[in-house]
Amino acid sequence: MLVRGYNIESCVPPRVSPIENGDRSDEASSPPKTWKAAGLCRGVRVDKFCVFTNPSFNQGEGVSVITSGKSMATIATRPAFHVDEKEQRSELSSKPTPPYREVEFEGKGKGLVATRAIRAGEIIMARTPAIMVNEKAIQVLGKKAVSELLDRAVEDLPFQHRESLLALSTHTGARDDEKVYKILQTNSFRTGYHDGVSPFYSVFTEVSRLNHDCRPTCAYYFDHTDFYQKVLAVRDIMAGEELTIAYYDPLQPHSTRQEKLKKEWGFQCSCQRCSANASSIAESDARVAQIHRLWKELDDHSATSGATPEKAELLVSLYEHEGLLGRVSEAYYRAAIEYIGIGDTANATKYATLCAEHGLLFIGPDRPFIKDMQGLVANPTRHPKWRFRLRAS
Repeated sequence: MLVRGYNIESCVPPRVSPIENGDRSDEASSPPKTWKAAGLCRGVRVDKFCVFTNPSFNQGEGVSVITSGKSMATIATRPAFHVDEKEQRSELSSKPTPPYREVEFEGKGKGLVATRAIRAGEIIMARTPAIMVNEKAIQVLGKKAVSELLDRAVEDLPFQHRESLLALSTHTGARDDEKVYKILQTNSFRTGYHDGVSPFYSVFTEVSRLNHDCRPTCAYYFDHTDFYQKVLAVRDIMAGEELTIAYYDPLQPHSTRQEKLKKEWGFQCSCQRCSANASSIAESDARVAQIHRLWKELDDHSATSGATPEKAELLVSLYEHEGLLGRVSEAYYRAAIEYIGIGDTANATKYATLCAEHGLLFIGPDRPFIKDMQGLVANPTRHPKWRFRLRAS
């Protein structure tokens, strides 16, 4: 599965053979009335997966979910699926004009460009998924069975959402019977454990129009409260400038990024960072290698570590130099820990505040490191890492 994005949390400190098709009913808990069971299931017993659709979700855009009945019963209880219809109509009538338009780029297909100046931190778009697929279904069912479930999931969506999804790229072209499967492969985002047990892959029609850049203009995160994928500007963006995200971890050397993007998304990246001259690419690769060395050193909290606040400050500057503004909270976090580690409350709270504010804005509210940093700001001397570098020495 080619999933856009990477595990942010990891930067702050096998396929099973197909099983036979089951019958067309699901003995597990039934979803509420707003959810329609398609009557199509594949697999057996605990590995039985069905299609469920909520055609009225998000002002009639609708969403289809491929999962088990038990999983669906849990997902259906999420607050996002219990919004008052009057409130939805009010939100629909007050929606502003999007600050972007779709254009065709030579050599890389469709993308989005800003139609006006966009300020850093501004929400550019917020979209709910068209389809969500339980990862376990992909792991235990064969491609044919998953394709059949996907085809029904898309068929049951309201017309406009269905057509928008079917217009997405399949990367290499596809037969009719595998088109939706290829769309999922090419455009899905891993959006979390919506039933508390298994991760899900989700496709967002408009978000998927964002092209890749190794120094992206935008960051994104999935908000588990309202089920919106939110895209924000990480810096000021001029009118006419392309809106981009990173499909793959940009904190990798040039050759690794190129190989990964070519292998999994079928294109050679020609962003400014990748198309620079050989000297500039070598300098960028050296900074990336230095970032990785600093991660290892700063995350070593033993008595033999050579970490210092100065090295944490250097890490911050390296993130900024590489233009990775959507992820600089990773460096702020380490700087806060280094300063609290020597008992410097002023600088520790400075970086903890920056980390929490940046994380809330660009990575989302449900991240453990944000709570950790908020706790440090509230009571620095009670933080678990208070003066730990001095104790270690």
